[in-house]
Amino acid sequence: MKFTPNVKVRREKRGSVLFDTLREKVFVTNETGARIVEGIEAGLSPEALVAQLSAEYDQPAEVIEAEVRRFIESLRSNGIALTEET
Repeated sequence: MKFTPNVKVRREKRGSVLFDTLREKVFVTNETGARIVEGIEAGLSPEALVAQLSAEYDQPAEVIEAEVRRFIESLRSNGIALTEET
């Protein structure tokens, strides 16, 4: 999974700002959302991202997986384009 080329990401002190230049939509995240965005930018698979965040936040993978899925769905429903890598 990755962002389309028209999505620009800027890391902020307490999160990230994502800007879809094509649709002129902005999405602001908190620190945890910024970690998910970093994982997406790094090309991590959803499974690898869940494992990394689970270890980092010392939370069960099931909890992290539900939150990651919810976050990704929020990005999609808010018009921040994501594509599946082939």
